[in-house]
Amino acid sequence: MAVSIFVNRLYVLTEEGKVAYDEHFHHGVNIIRGENSSGKSTITHLLFYGLGGDYNHFVAEARHCSRVMIEVGLSDATLTLARRICKDETGRVLSQQPMTIYWGTLDEALTDKCHSETHGYQSTANKRSFSEVLFQILGIPIVQSDNNITMHQVLRLLYIDQESPTSSLFLYEPYDEKTTRETVADLLLGVFDAKLYDAKRKQKDLEDRLSEVKSDLRVFGRILNQQQRSPEYIQGEIDKKDKEIDELDSQIEKLRRGEKLEKTPVSLTEQMKQEVIFLERTSKDVDENIVSLDYDIQDTQLFIDEIIRKQTALRHSVSTRQILGTLKLEYCPECLSPLPQDKPEGVCHLCHQKVENQDGITQAKRLVQELEFQKDESENILTDDMAKLMQAKAKKKSLKAKLRDVRKQLDVQLGKGNSSIAEKIEDLNFRKGEIKGELLQYYTMLENAEKYAQYLESKKRLESEIEITKKTIKERMENQEARRGEVMKKIQEHGVYFLQHDEDRQRNFIGARPSDFTIDFSNNIFFLRDRNYKYSASSTFFLKLVARFSIFFASLDIATMRYPRFIFADNMEDKGIEVERAQKFQKTLIDSLKDYDSDNYQVIYTTSYITDELDHSNYVVGEHYNMQHKSLKNVDL
Repeated sequence: MAVSIFVNRLYVLTEEGKVAYDEHFHHGVNIIRGENSSGKSTITHLLFYGLGGDYNHFVAEARHCSRVMIEVGLSDATLTLARRICKDETGRVLSQQPMTIYWGTLDEALTDKCHSETHGYQSTANKRSFSEVLFQILGIPIVQSDNNITMHQVLRLLYIDQESPTSSLFLYEPYDEKTTRETVADLLLGVFDAKLYDAKRKQKDLEDRLSEVKSDLRVFGRILNQQQRSPEYIQGEIDKKDKEIDELDSQIEKLRRGEKLEKTPVSLTEQMKQEVIFLERTSKDVDENIVSLDYDIQDTQLFIDEIIRKQTALRHSVSTRQILGTLKLEYCPECLSPLPQDKPEGVCHLCHQKVENQDGITQAKRLVQELEFQKDESENILTDDMAKLMQAKAKKKSLKAKLRDVRKQLDVQLGKGNSSIAEKIEDLNFRKGEIKGELLQYYTMLENAEKYAQYLESKKRLESEIEITKKTIKERMENQEARRGEVMKKIQEHGVYFLQHDEDRQRNFIGARPSDFTIDFSNNIFFLRDRNYKYSASSTFFLKLVARFSIFFASLDIATMRYPRFIFADNMEDKGIEVERAQKFQKTLIDSLKDYDSDNYQVIYTTSYITDELDHSNYVVGEHYNMQHKSLKNVDL
């Protein structure tokens, strides 16, 4: 399913609650026209802000507005996005404001007749950011790393503003990271491979865990010698000590047969009983904990599998609705008579009832993003439970060995008789006590050795997983580069077409070839043949328009691109570009778009240099603004 953004309606309220702006937009080309300083740029700034951009340099009229609401179509789901324009005590507009998402039309949002939820600019441990929710709806992968990608970052490549330097491909930011631009470009060009990204994250996670395991092994290596690291060796030493105790018990029994001793003190027997009881209880608790963790792990995994199944079913449901929504029956299935084809959109040809296909898609997408959050939480719980299970199993083996030994000693103690050779028996019991003390140390060593063995196993497993992951990354990166080459080739073809249809102001534009045109997302530049060649300000701006619209046009040709078939530009004649040149570019743009279905894209741009033909066409939105009749109404300065 193609990623798409459509602005259906922009609605702005003043601080007094009056309507400052309310216009409907259509699919295809939308032109906002008017004289300079009449508020055209303000509309695009409010549009950028309402869609999730982080903008706070509003003019005075916009600062007197309180709320921006936009009804949008996001990959066939209809929503309304609302953001407040909040200011501090000095009147400065605050940045990174939250967004309320209404799952319905703007009219439904204004009357509170649809589900809504508010999300912050940044995500928290318990709630997703509005960017993550919008990406989920659009079908854009959510990138969570050192350079999290937000809606603002995506809009930097959809919005052509006047304030950025002419040579800047992206909307300019003072603290811009190269990796951020690269990731945004990969996402929108459709070359970003979610599985490759997951594999890279997995590799980093595996390497971090391997580093921790190696650190733990080094710690054990400093405190354990070679023999102490072997559970088999330590178990053998425990068995030897048990045998020594058996031999001592045998000697004591022989002595007891020869002479009757005083009754064994009850306190020693009771003490051993209490130790057995304690170890049995502890062992039982560990066993129950293991069983409980096993159950929880299985239950959590089943829950995750069920979430994935539901998400897949919902996505299939959305796809089915979209496909069937485009099919029209030509014959009645009952009598096979031809059906009338003059019914309006949204009305069933058979029963003449209204078809609410769009509402179902919107609700399905909302459920998909809610399930994604539940899946993330469940996966975190699963990881924690598996770590606890590993620790519990290591402790169980040590407890079982210790319990077995103490039970044996209790059995011997309970079977003692009396002997007159008290001194010899006391010596033998003293030696038994020493061996028991040694056994306690061996039990501790056994537990450490089991942990060491598990760390060795984890190290081996992690190293194997890292090698497999590296192989996956290599293969997917090769495929990614192949897709990138295909997309860039199409961008170059469109770019050269626009350059060759420019006014004859720049000779090397007219004679350009596709291989001459370069867009460097990583370094935020675009150039023709020589990256160091300097053009006039107007020609550089024209080249920027060409670069940005070439990406947009490529998205109309390549279905795998995630660029949302949406672009909006503030002023098509910036930096002193001549009237004729600006008007020719607009004509070339609109003529080129006639080759595409207008229901599949949206272009919004402002201009002061509109032709009479366009000024009276269906492309225009709103009124023709001037200094006495500006775009924002009911704003008292």
